[in-house]
Amino acid sequence: MIKLLLIILILISGSVSVVDAVPLSDMTGLKYTFPVKTDERSFTIETTGNLQVSNLDFDKNDKSLTLDITTSIENNILEVVIPSSLISGDFRFYLDDTELFPKFSKGKNSIFVTIEFSAPAGNYEIKLQGTTYLDIFDISEKIDYKISNGLVDKIESNPSTNSLIFSLTDTEDAGQLSVKLSDDVITPFENNEFMIFVDGINSDYLIKDDILNIKFNSNDNMITIIGTYVIPEFHEIAPLVLATSFIGLIVLRKYKKLFI
Repeated sequence: MIKLLLIILILISGSVSVVDAVPLSDMTGLKYTFPVKTDERSFTIETTGNLQVSNLDFDKNDKSLTLDITTSIENNILEVVIPSSLISGDFRFYLDDTELFPKFSKGKNSIFVTIEFSAPAGNYEIKLQGTTYLDIFDISEKIDYKISNGLVDKIESNPSTNSLIFSLTDTEDAGQLSVKLSDDVITPFENNEFMIFVDGINSDYLIKDDILNIKFNSNDNMITIIGTYVIPEFHEIAPLVLATSFIGLIVLRKYKKLFI
């Protein structure tokens, strides 16, 4: 009977919403969960501390989370668990306009932040800002390209959408971006075509001698190339690719033996 009650209590505590948050214990304080939906993907942010978290705002362009908090004591602690596939990279943390330097660690799928600060009782904002969003990586040094009448500020890859994203600057006149195509960089759809967007507008392109040429107008800021595969952050993905390839070979060999 006691074991059954403990299981029920655990299940109830795991499903507590932000509006129903209650103290879990004197050690852990208040626990809140916040759902985040962005670009057709869903995530959950968890916070635990000795203060109230009334709201969470997520800004995908800023790659940041902002927590509205209320504290009634001077010495405060807040633990935040963030899915690393939502935002990651090099983080910075702020209490209103003051930069914080909390304890910070990365797990396999989550990022753990423990923020301790002293402040008078009142309302504050805590901001956690990363450098990657939805596994988007800066791969500027891995792409061979040329551009006229403009500059490329950065090039990012988004493996979840199989896209390359070119951020442009100084595009005061119409110009052209030329990208060297390779199966190691990005692959086309089955019809050997790509989807190209210039500032969010579906645009035409020309491929000649494995060079993808895309025209842009003055003051355009972004070109997105979408295919069926895009180069990932190799040093993070390579071990997984090698492992799965090795497993795949073993499975294929066993599979073939069934028909011998």
